[in-house]
Amino acid sequence: MFIKTVKIKSFWAAVTVLAIVAVAAAAVLFAFKHAQEKTAAYRMTNETQRQEFIKDLGWKVSDEYDTCRIVIIPEQFDEVYKNYNDLQKQQGFDLSEYKGRTVEIYSYPVYNYEGEQNVMMNLMICDGMLIGGDVCCTELDGFMHGLKKPKADTATTDSAVTQTTEGAPDVTTTPCADDALAEQQTEQTQTTTDDSSKAA
Repeated sequence: MFIKTVKIKSFWAAVTVLAIVAVAAAAVLFAFKHAQEKTAAYRMTNETQRQEFIKDLGWKVSDEYDTCRIVIIPEQFDEVYKNYNDLQKQQGFDLSEYKGRTVEIYSYPVYNYEGEQNVMMNLMICDGMLIGGDVCCTELDGFMHGLKKPKADTATTDSAVTQTTEGAPDVTTTPCADDALAEQQTEQTQTTTDDSSKAA
């Protein structure tokens, strides 16, 4: 094995080497801290975190989600899913990284969308992390765009940030666990009420 030894003969050369090492270490620490902050910013394991995120975006929504659906991101994207994923990529997400994964979609009615009614916000959560979402109008000629509020001078027809709701993927869904439990409890309550009525 050939080993070459380099002797640093001057003080300034040693200072230069130390400065380079310090800058490299600082860059690594900054990247690590930034990655941690980004992860923390999009972590959503409960309603409080989801509500804080929505509030930070400037939206006013219901205190709790309206519906929660469980979907499986398909292994192969059709044209509609590709278009929807293009929308996600515009806001820094990429659903192709989650093909075949189970995702929860939390939907909230939006109350402060200027000039529009029947607007919903959808948050896509996988393993407690936000992986995508949209804001859409559920009217027949509705629109869809990313999670951020559009600027006042940006028309909702701007193709760079919006799609029609017809461009949303059609997915087979099942209720989230707590929604299913709520439905089961409602059914049990109705059954109990019916039984009580018959007994009377």
